[in-house]
Amino acid sequence: MPNTSLVGAILADRYEIISEVGRGALGVVYMARHLVMEKTVAVKVLFGEVEKDETNFLRFQREAQAASSMSHPNIVVVYDFGISQNQTPFLVMDYVEGVNLKDVLQRHGKLPVERAVQIFTQMASALEHAHSKGILHRDIKPENVVLMRTAWNPEFVKLVDFGIAKYVNEPAKMSKKLTMDGEVLGTPAYMSPEQILDGKLDSRSDIYCLGVLMYNTISGQLPILGNTASDTMSKHITDIPPDLAESCPGVKVPHKLSRTIMKALKKHPQDRHQTMRELLIELENYSG
Repeated sequence: MPNTSLVGAILADRYEIISEVGRGALGVVYMARHLVMEKTVAVKVLFGEVEKDETNFLRFQREAQAASSMSHPNIVVVYDFGISQNQTPFLVMDYVEGVNLKDVLQRHGKLPVERAVQIFTQMASALEHAHSKGILHRDIKPENVVLMRTAWNPEFVKLVDFGIAKYVNEPAKMSKKLTMDGEVLGTPAYMSPEQILDGKLDSRSDIYCLGVLMYNTISGQLPILGNTASDTMSKHITDIPPDLAESCPGVKVPHKLSRTIMKALKKHPQDRHQTMRELLIELENYSG
């Protein structure tokens, strides 16, 4: 049950649940301790039991498979996946101590260009790796970007929550099973037009979503925003976002960077960067 807490429980005879740290679309994330290794980990537990919700279980399983197939410093590591004694699926990940980008933006409104680009390049590098494994994230938004303080970087990015990730060449039968007719997966303010239209997705959809996040981080405003979720989705299909100079007139955004962000936000995939690598190179050379 969604409201049932596992704090204090021992999961799968080895993970002691210490505290709840967040809730997502599919389940609850807890801080836990591996009893044998005495290591702090994050445990994501699916809402509901396997038999009662096969579709969510398959999505959850796909998240585990997708995350465990990737190996990149800016992507959270998944160690274990299983089903508890009471038939509740769980996956075990790195416990990431940091603050998410959503909280940072709520506190500061927007970020200085240099600071923001350092975050964007790490995200683009992580997503390029995911795409190289044939995996689309599909839910790129500030909540899923955790910033850690490390000895070498005060804002080291960890991209989390591959809960609605999709394999680019996933068999149609499996894709259909995981996405019911008319169901839209993602966060309306950060969705690509083709995601909203239930079109065929490739890496250029994640490029659009990253474009929304970049625009928001630099300007403090969303490029597209309606009065309701459905209105916002409709506007993503039809409305052209205002230039960054118009959205944040007091901020000096280098022309190359502004051009890169606006290109990522093009309505038609063929008009955007064609690969995350192409976008990453532009971010690394935006000055001037």
